[in-house]
Amino acid sequence: MSYQTHYLRFNSQEEAEAKLEEVNYRHTETFDGEEHTYYAVRDQVGDVDIIGDIYNDDGVYDEETLEMITPPTKMDGWHVNIILQSSLSDELKPFVVTPNNPYRVFA
Repeated sequence: MSYQTHYLRFNSQEEAEAKLEEVNYRHTETFDGEEHTYYAVRDQVGDVDIIGDIYNDDGVYDEETLEMITPPTKMDGWHVNIILQSSLSDELKPFVVTPNNPYRVFA
């Protein structure tokens, strides 16, 4: 069995949540009277990893105190990784990106 990781970048968290719900990867259930949201692939073998915001490694810090002088800049978008045994749904393909050095990978 081979798996493929898909790196996705959405314009916002709201857009990601809407698209993931559309393809049945975002779920909301009630436990003990409280509503909980989670992300999972249910219709095939796979998993969803919510990354969210990613920041560049360009922050400036004081060498002695390690205090931040200039904060790191945020990369564009809101990021999600999905690993699947089969192909990615057509609804998510427009959001696929190919990072040079993925921020986080499935082990």
